[in-house]
Amino acid sequence: MQVFCTSISNAVCSVCLFAILFIESTVSAQGLIAPNRQLDPEAGMSAILLGTGIPLPQAARASACNALIAGDRVFLVDTGRNCVLRVREAGLTDINGIFYTHYHSDHFIGLGEILLNYGVAGLDKSIPVEGPVGAKEMVDGMLANYSLDVSYRIAHHGDKFSTAIMNPTVTESEPGVIFDEDGLTITMFPVCHEPIAPAVGYRFEYKDQTVVFSGDTNVCPAFAEGARDADLLVSEVSNQAIWDRALSMARAANNQRQVEMIQEGLEYHAESLALARMAQEVGVKKLALTHFFPSFPPTEQAEANFISGMSDFYDGPIVVGRDGMEVAP
Repeated sequence: MQVFCTSISNAVCSVCLFAILFIESTVSAQGLIAPNRQLDPEAGMSAILLGTGIPLPQAARASACNALIAGDRVFLVDTGRNCVLRVREAGLTDINGIFYTHYHSDHFIGLGEILLNYGVAGLDKSIPVEGPVGAKEMVDGMLANYSLDVSYRIAHHGDKFSTAIMNPTVTESEPGVIFDEDGLTITMFPVCHEPIAPAVGYRFEYKDQTVVFSGDTNVCPAFAEGARDADLLVSEVSNQAIWDRALSMARAANNQRQVEMIQEGLEYHAESLALARMAQEVGVKKLALTHFFPSFPPTEQAEANFISGMSDFYDGPIVVGRDGMEVAP
């Protein structure tokens, strides 16, 4: 700004400076720009719910994305639509790895946006990406979509644009321990999202804390075992009572396609009361809900309606997720 001011009058410069400060303060007040998050290497874990929605678009909810913070390390679990906005709002300027639960597009479609955002910002490294079989196919397809874009940016900006960031290091893994470094252990475990296979969840263990992410799954023994004794379980959830009303309306309208679509959706998501029972049985200490099926506005009344009855079966705290919410174990 100082160099720019030497070529124009002080009055004009003052106007320009005022405009820049006004824009920055206004955008910050709207939550679109957040200060860079300062991470404490001595801290424990927390989860940030970056996307609590489903494929059907809703302005208040990006689709599936979570961040796990362990000390000064940040990992993403899935990268759904619009999650790049939530990543920026959370002030996350670096990522140590990305883990995928399965390859429904609402869980990975935001990867290109995230990589491009960091490339423009100059983060010059290859981010590790890991998931079950299918990760390489998904990432290769995503990068193919960005090949022209990246070539234009390199031609225009040269090495100021990070090319390493657009070439993530991809690993496909089977369930089991997939990461064990500096006190952090990450275990991939199978879940039940049939006919979608493979589908997995992730268990993070650090500083005597355990945080588990369900991915998309029905309530089943494999999911229960992966969540056992978790200090925090971040789980997807569906509400049977709400869908029963929707089914009644679809049947009354003789809309058989809608009836079948709802029934098929219910087959592979975690019904709220069954999830509550499971969490109680396996000793989950705190339950955070995300990926709401059906989605609903982030209001207290809608939230209370969605989790109605869960506390009859689970006596721990239930956090109804909103985008950007940080939850500690």
